[in-house]
Amino acid sequence: MPKLSPQEHRFATGCVEEFSAHGRNLSLSGFECVYRSHDFADTRYLLRLRTGSGEYALKIDTTSPETGRLQKEYDLLTTLSAYFEDTQTLQVVRPVYISPSQTFFVTEYIDRPTAADLIHKSPDADQVAQIYRRAGEWLHHLHAYRPLQQYGFRPKWMLDNIQAAAAHVPQEIQRESAAMLDVLTNEAWSLRGTLETQVFSHGDFHAQNLIVGRGHMIGLDFTEVRVKLAPYDIVDFLKSDVFRDAPPQEVDRSGILKTNKEMFFRRYAHPIHMGILDTCIRGRLILDWLALWHLNHRCSPYEEDKRHRLGNRLRIAFQDRFD
Repeated sequence: MPKLSPQEHRFATGCVEEFSAHGRNLSLSGFECVYRSHDFADTRYLLRLRTGSGEYALKIDTTSPETGRLQKEYDLLTTLSAYFEDTQTLQVVRPVYISPSQTFFVTEYIDRPTAADLIHKSPDADQVAQIYRRAGEWLHHLHAYRPLQQYGFRPKWMLDNIQAAAAHVPQEIQRESAAMLDVLTNEAWSLRGTLETQVFSHGDFHAQNLIVGRGHMIGLDFTEVRVKLAPYDIVDFLKSDVFRDAPPQEVDRSGILKTNKEMFFRRYAHPIHMGILDTCIRGRLILDWLALWHLNHRCSPYEEDKRHRLGNRLRIAFQDRFD
């Protein structure tokens, strides 16, 4: 569990007291920090509040008064809550309160596992397949929030990022990734300019941002929303599949298990160019793998396992092209 410094604890206490005093007469039994941003550890963290009438999530960003980040997300949550009301099984977290200072806002707290929890740990492959199906349905609905457009695929940024990352890894990993990048580059440039579906995108649709409720899928964390190609949201979710064990014959050319990918598209029905999607998935897996091999990065046991799994999946995904 993340720890709060004494100064952070005083600030968090003030936020909790403000929310409690805002006409709610909450019987507060305590709070704890349950998440701290990896990239913005000094300014962004999340509290879990326990009260007599339920639990709440209090999201803090001390720079938000200058950036407007939390106000934008809170307004979007309010709008999306109404948009998702038309469905019976798809939701976003319900917004409750935003501070006039814009340093924090409050939503309901849902004490249920995330999709990542189940994908990483469930021994039941059928249960995991259903998570992918339901995630595809949720994302399909979000992507329909605004009219679909089309935009030409531009792979240069991805290839440049892979090449830059490969300059800071051990030589043996550099050699192995270079062979993968050669294959990926040829495929990506052959698809350059191909029209793809452009959508209102979540922007950070990894499996920890989707809660698996009782009969509901609930989305959260909308600070990175933007208009971009639909495959990028899909890639963010599908890549969690590397934590599933399976024989090589069950992995498709993208590096994802055939069953889970197929289940995702049972309910995601917007037009997607599968060649572009597979190229983007492979590129994302390479980038994640190289980041964990960076010479200045010390892996935790979890990251060591992830690095091993990514390498295995990439070798399977590219094997037919190396033979």
